[in-house]
Amino acid sequence: PRAVYERDLVRYRARVWITAPALVRTVLLDERERYRKLSSIRLLGPLLGRGLLTSEGAEWKWQRQAAAPVFRQADLLRLVPGFVAVATRLVERWRARPGVQAIDVDTTRATLEVISSTILPSTDARLASVFERSMATFQRAAGWGILYASTGLPWWLPRPGMLSSARAIAALRHATHRLLDERRAAGEREDLLQRLRLARDPDTGRSMDDTRLVDNLLTFYLAGHETTARALAWTLFLLSRFPEWAEKLVREISSVTGGAPVGAGHIERLVLVQQVIKESMRLYPPVPLLSRQAVADTTLGGAPVAAGTSVVMPIYVIHRHTKRWERPDQFDPTRFAPENEAKMPRYQYMPFGAGPRICIGRAFAEIEAAAILATLLRHARFSPVQGHAPEPVARVTLTPGGGMPLKVALLT
Repeated sequence: PRAVYERDLVRYRARVWITAPALVRTVLLDERERYRKLSSIRLLGPLLGRGLLTSEGAEWKWQRQAAAPVFRQADLLRLVPGFVAVATRLVERWRARPGVQAIDVDTTRATLEVISSTILPSTDARLASVFERSMATFQRAAGWGILYASTGLPWWLPRPGMLSSARAIAALRHATHRLLDERRAAGEREDLLQRLRLARDPDTGRSMDDTRLVDNLLTFYLAGHETTARALAWTLFLLSRFPEWAEKLVREISSVTGGAPVGAGHIERLVLVQQVIKESMRLYPPVPLLSRQAVADTTLGGAPVAAGTSVVMPIYVIHRHTKRWERPDQFDPTRFAPENEAKMPRYQYMPFGAGPRICIGRAFAEIEAAAILATLLRHARFSPVQGHAPEPVARVTLTPGGGMPLKVALLT
């Protein structure tokens, strides 16, 4: 509702939308024990089981501790050549078939290739097609799943896409079991899967069985590539509409790299590149909403909240709220100049979530997006396709309705 873009709290039946940073902090941090991820677990549980994204409490904590060392900043910067190689291969595919490109499809394939060649290596060429096809099916059906979960309708109630979603989930989990078997046969390797296999619950001493390993592999495969793919696609869409900003980035990239391929030492110095990506994720956050459910009667911002109430934090709306932002619908990367970003309330901008459960792969995604975007802009320019304006559609991620075709002009 339009009121959500203008007010701090809006109630509708058993649902409450909150947009004020202080209220979001209350739910995600200060009083987080009063709120649980019930609708998220219901929506994603069949796909992701009881992995990092869908577990809670002590079960979540030890899984996060097991995965955290893989995402140290210094280690992630060593992956930059791999990110650049993937982007370079994408440019070469564009050279082989010049003209209008399906940018949303290309960024999805590129980021899946990144995951498959870095933190979760695989040599199974079939995995990419299974993930791409099955995740697209799951996304199409997710709108109804989100509606049913957030309004408390029974999970078993028939809905459009129910059977196709179940088949997609089965295909994704089967493909991930294959990956696990492949890696087990290949022997030990220092990567995310190996850390998960060696992890032990500090309270029980138990390790992850195959089902839990698949839960977490799927979590990192899908969360790790889908969100970054969306961020890159929407960023290229914005740059196609604002070529003056594209030229500013090209000049910065040339100055920082001296014409050489993007390297680990360049990422921090690509200031404007990072500002543009952040502003893109403000306007088009890859995850468009977060939700929690009150587990007992409580109050929020002085308003009574009954047990079972769905508390929705619409990230898309928070990022465009009339009380939080000047010209909220305008593309303005200077919002994220260091001196401006430093003044921003923590819970006003959160494309990666916030609180203890902030996305574990945030640094990975930020470095990957900067390296890929800078590499693409070294070789290509993007412009709109006349008559086509992709509409943001809220599913598990913010997808471009009708796809994201852009004209790609490659430099010699």
